[in-house]
Amino acid sequence: MRFVVALTPMLVGASVLLAGSAAGMVSVAFAGQVPLTVHAERVSGSNVTAVPGVSGRGGVLPALVTRLEKGEVKDACATSTAQLPIVGPVTVTVRIRRASAAGLSVETDMATAESVTLTGARLNTPQTSLQEPTGLFSVGAQKVDGRQVMTQPHAFTAGTITAHGIDIAVSRGSGDCHTRGKEKGTS
Repeated sequence: MRFVVALTPMLVGASVLLAGSAAGMVSVAFAGQVPLTVHAERVSGSNVTAVPGVSGRGGVLPALVTRLEKGEVKDACATSTAQLPIVGPVTVTVRIRRASAAGLSVETDMATAESVTLTGARLNTPQTSLQEPTGLFSVGAQKVDGRQVMTQPHAFTAGTITAHGIDIAVSRGSGDCHTRGKEKGTS
């Protein structure tokens, strides 16, 4: 089920990178230097495959590597707070009403969803014999749909991305999708 949740950051993150005003900080987030949290009301995709692997973020970390042919995210929000010299904490909040993408791949080690629906699900475990597995498993589905999805991606790549309804806010202080960042000394 975690591979479904990995779809969100690919779509949201790719859309974020298209927005020039936030590109500097968001690029750092996707390089793994600043944590990025992505929330989405709905994530769907087709021809999805996920395998355990590694991410290069800050060294070699275990990750779930997910690939999908096509995907869509609705009502998504991504936040990332960086500690900047002199300025202090700065939060970038990106809201996207709808985005679609093709040729997506994402690395994450954490994801949750309120519900997930799989169509044409499959599980493969490479084996030399029935008693001796030779490697890690892979899971996949022809179609997947997740609701109330949250993840913290390490990295992603995407082919074609189309996004609608993008709203970017940069604010001083720490924040999340609910607060959009809080200035020091305010509540």
